[in-house]
Amino acid sequence: MVEHFMDMVAGSLRLKEPWYVESAKFDPETKRVDIYVGIREDAAIPCPTCGSPTSRYGYEPQERVWRHGDCMFFPTYVHCKRPKVKCPKCGVEQISAPFERKNSRFTTYFEGYAMMLMADMPRAKAAKLLRCDEKSMASILSYWVNKAVDARSLADLRKLGIDETSFKRGHDYVTLVIDAVGRCVVDVEEGREKETIARFSQKLKAKGGDAANITAVSSDMSKTYGPAIEENFPNAEHVIDKFHVKQVLTNALEAVRKEEQKDVQHKKELFRNRYLFMRPQSKLTAEQATSIATLSRRFPKTGKAFRIVASLDDFYASQTIEEAESAFKRLYSWMRRCRLKPMKDAAQTLLRHQSKILAYFRERLTNAICEGINAMVQAAKRKARGYHTFEGYSAMIYLVAGKLDLATPNPFRHFH
Repeated sequence: MVEHFMDMVAGSLRLKEPWYVESAKFDPETKRVDIYVGIREDAAIPCPTCGSPTSRYGYEPQERVWRHGDCMFFPTYVHCKRPKVKCPKCGVEQISAPFERKNSRFTTYFEGYAMMLMADMPRAKAAKLLRCDEKSMASILSYWVNKAVDARSLADLRKLGIDETSFKRGHDYVTLVIDAVGRCVVDVEEGREKETIARFSQKLKAKGGDAANITAVSSDMSKTYGPAIEENFPNAEHVIDKFHVKQVLTNALEAVRKEEQKDVQHKKELFRNRYLFMRPQSKLTAEQATSIATLSRRFPKTGKAFRIVASLDDFYASQTIEEAESAFKRLYSWMRRCRLKPMKDAAQTLLRHQSKILAYFRERLTNAICEGINAMVQAAKRKARGYHTFEGYSAMIYLVAGKLDLATPNPFRHFH
């Protein structure tokens, strides 16, 4: 029984000869489990740097301690005094234990379990469950995520989506660069200035990619992203994301509603139903569609603005670029003749970006590559409670939306 227990402990620490478990004990006073690991005295150890044969050179001065996964719900610690070796080429070298990574006081299986928890919950909650401090959890997260990000090649990157998302309340933003084909976040940059795109372009080159190979990029209508895309990706077709096109029209619709609300008798009714007018026509229930029809007769200006917004769906239903060009002209003409100033202003905005809006029908590219990616980023924002730094927030975004090939050991591998 004891032998099997020791085998189990050795397996959980990834120990193989000449490493072995010397002893394991439970202290009822401190309520903790301590495991002591050693290495055979006569074992030949190759140089960790060059692999050459070495001679033993004693041990490190003090015993090291690492936090391991709980045993029977009691916190568990691993003790080891690691050996040193002398290499004829490299000199004296410190040997690492099989269960550790450099500069960490946690075993790799503990870190693997911590990463699993942080993928599904806020860092503070994960730290509480594991009974360790948040700073240590942040260090674990940053190490494994950054290692995976640094190792990922971007040589095959061809189509991008660029968008911004808020970090903290106020005006703190991060820029997300999305692989439109792989449907994952490939870069997170602090801020939303022109320089953010230039920084990504440099990273792209460093990771085997080529800015000249980028064929299409989707983004919003911001004055910073547009020039930066053209400057850094000269061969790319710039596509204005259709969600942001619709946002221009819905903002104009809201402005029309507010203006009409000032002059009508039933102000409260129009105010109460403001969100109903914002719903896409395709998502209205039969009851809601009837309500919209009634409200549109009662509030004709808002009703007309709603119909204009709804017609955008017909524009994006175009099958060819020729159909889209004709539909754009009809939509623009209607907006210019509708006698609603917010809509007329919105028409001018669409006209300025016409070529980039129509580029969608050549590339069929949008920032909403899949509904899940936005949901994952929003989930990352919710998990960002306690992530007070850009580094912590970006690491969480990479973890949930980056499709990273994490090298963290799976602590449950024995059960598969």
